[in-house]
Amino acid sequence: MNKLALALLTALAASTAAAAPATEAQWIAAATEAVAYGRAQGMPIDLDIVDGNGLPGHTPVGLASENGRCTLIVSASNNPTADKLSSMIAPELLDTFLAGAAMHEVGHCHRRLNGFPHNEKLLPVVAWIGPVRDWFARRVRTEEAYADMTAVAWIARYHPERYTALVNEMLRVRTRFREPKHDTIALLERAIAEGPQDANENLFAQADERLNRYR
Repeated sequence: MNKLALALLTALAASTAAAAPATEAQWIAAATEAVAYGRAQGMPIDLDIVDGNGLPGHTPVGLASENGRCTLIVSASNNPTADKLSSMIAPELLDTFLAGAAMHEVGHCHRRLNGFPHNEKLLPVVAWIGPVRDWFARRVRTEEAYADMTAVAWIARYHPERYTALVNEMLRVRTRFREPKHDTIALLERAIAEGPQDANENLFAQADERLNRYR
């Protein structure tokens, strides 16, 4: 085998390794870590594992809330979105990235437990009104920004040596799946520019502080 052929095979093997999606067990481990963190902060949060039903566009880790409790729901099994998303991430960052994604949902839980609205569906009776649509989009985007800043704060505290790489992965995913109501790209760019700031305080307070500064 000549050197060129060997180099091509090596590159192909590296690209195949990088494209390997996360297993369901990896998603569950990430969610378990995030739920443990939430419970340590006194949050009433549980974990549930369901099947992804083979439906595209179905989030592999999401949140439900009812009666003052949150449930982190992992639906990575039989979920093409889980495979597509996790295949984008550098293998050496994958487990930590998944934990950060789960911490994003813990950020949502914190907001919901503190009275912030979370319905992402605008009632049809008012959906046609332009100013109402704009207001609704801003509200949803604020909740997404807060959740992203929670993940950023968690990364800064527990993985500062990988902060830039991990937040860059968040930015890459947001860019790839860009959608107006979930567009936090500008905030993530500022978070990368500022670096891993950690004021040694509650992570949710840090998320609030970043959100208020960046808006």
